[in-house]
Amino acid sequence: MREEFEENGYYVLRGVLTEQEVDRLARPIRKGFDSGDYDSHRGEGVYPEPGVYSMGPRVLEADPEIAEVSLAHPRIVAAIEELFDEPATLAQYWSIMRPPGTGVTDEPFVKGSGAHYDYKPWRCVGSYVKWMFAVIPFVDYLESAGPLVVSPGSHRQTSVLPSDGRVHPVDAARVPKAGDITLVDPNLRKGDVVLMHGFTWHEARPNYGNLARCGLYMKFHAKSSPPACGPTIYPTAVHDALSPEMQHLVPYHRGDGQYAAVRDEPVGGVDAGQLLIEDADERVLMLGSNESGWRLPRFDAGEDPSAHILDVCNVMGSVQAGALAQLGLMIPWLSWLQDTGLRQEESGETRCRVYGHRLEESAPEVSGPGASDGYAWLSAGELTDALADGLLLEGEDVMTWLHMWQNEEDEDGNAVTRSFGVPSTHVQYFRFNGNGNEPGTYRVGEFDAEGKPKQDAVKAA
Repeated sequence: MREEFEENGYYVLRGVLTEQEVDRLARPIRKGFDSGDYDSHRGEGVYPEPGVYSMGPRVLEADPEIAEVSLAHPRIVAAIEELFDEPATLAQYWSIMRPPGTGVTDEPFVKGSGAHYDYKPWRCVGSYVKWMFAVIPFVDYLESAGPLVVSPGSHRQTSVLPSDGRVHPVDAARVPKAGDITLVDPNLRKGDVVLMHGFTWHEARPNYGNLARCGLYMKFHAKSSPPACGPTIYPTAVHDALSPEMQHLVPYHRGDGQYAAVRDEPVGGVDAGQLLIEDADERVLMLGSNESGWRLPRFDAGEDPSAHILDVCNVMGSVQAGALAQLGLMIPWLSWLQDTGLRQEESGETRCRVYGHRLEESAPEVSGPGASDGYAWLSAGELTDALADGLLLEGEDVMTWLHMWQNEEDEDGNAVTRSFGVPSTHVQYFRFNGNGNEPGTYRVGEFDAEGKPKQDAVKAA
């Protein structure tokens, strides 16, 4: 399995689920589409008219028991963690429904014209560098239904580069024109599961048949490869429904309905963002004074109003806007460190997301209402002294986050591979992962003077 997966970028587990297990999994998901309880769709009209309809984790709140035949299926989890060689974390739980006629136009479909891959530094479900799909088809993915096709070996055209001591740039392959892409049909059938490397190019073909093509598209990332934008929040119901041996798959959850969904507006379950901003001399921006004490900058967090279901839980745009308005600092990118978890307050559950960033300059001037009580750029030693003097708010946590950031570790002291995260609205600056590029790579991790991803960060083949 490993040799084939590493060579081709995918591996098909044949007959993993029985027909009864697939039907058990599909039943509540189909019911959600039938009742209109889905998160988004592309196309005109409503289900069951032609279009691409999608549903996020909401089905796991009402029907958490389907986890044991999907995200926590023993054979699926065992295969994923064998390929990772470490524990896995669920990143995406996304159902797609493509009724008959979806993708069909008056013009013949050009094979390869929809080829893409899902490394996306603007999404919680795409901003990691060691991850894979696990796709469960609910029906046979026949040629008439519009199969999922893959490009063997394409994952090896993307490279994760050495870290600068904090985060890893990525030379992301630019998906070329349709005629330059080789795609094969893995012949997925009901009961199969395809494991697909996250950098592998793939495509969904039009549905020319008379059967709705529906399946579950999960993503898992290795524990050592956290999402730069931060994790997706799931319903607590599914975490609690898992066996103790499987609960590590869903560590980020809420029980108050504030999990990843699009209802009347995007909902992500992240209430605030806290920034560990380091300058070029490894000093950290702290607000306050030696009299009042020191604290990290913290801002209210909000979802991008235009967010798709796969964009939710990325609150970087609101946090960056807060840093600019309150501190006068432009923060081009962030990389997630830790969620402080749910805390019961008078208003209910809350979650704060902690990000790291390193500036290219030393101790820039900070201005704005957020710094009205004073600020300083403090070294690790000075922060240690402030902690000892009782002057560091959330002192133990701050020192843990600083250690995690500067030593590229997680909260348990394990090595991690962090990368660059940007707001979901930055999708407009990226073209590398979709069809029609000139061959070569795009350097993720380079930004212009305005803090936007560089458009000339491209290397020819």
